[in-house]
Amino acid sequence: MVGALALMSFAGAAHAQSVCQGSAPSVGVEIHGPVLQVLDSERLCVALGATPDQWVEVRLAPEPLQKTSAYPANRGSLMAVAFAQNITCKIVGAEGGLPVATCKVDDQSVRALTRQPAAYTAGQAWR
Repeated sequence: MVGALALMSFAGAAHAQSVCQGSAPSVGVEIHGPVLQVLDSERLCVALGATPDQWVEVRLAPEPLQKTSAYPANRGSLMAVAFAQNITCKIVGAEGGLPVATCKVDDQSVRALTRQPAAYTAGQAWR
């Protein structure tokens, strides 16, 4: 838990380097755990255990937009939606050496949640 507390102060830095050192899961694998780091509007770190060698960086898979949103997804909105939340991610591919995943918080798409007005507004505080 000490590592997680130290990471919390680090996680706020814009465009931070990932401290996630866990191995990328195979396509089709579903992972669950708290989000300990949000690197940008596309990448986050899921803790599968207590130490960085068990933390996995994933890139969010693109999802088709249902409608045009006046609230674009950004790092702040992803922080508001996912940081410190338990998340479920299904690995659907790989890109640039990172697993690509569809992720959900409380059974709702993380991508969709980041485009909600409340996430955009809350995300402004994460700048």
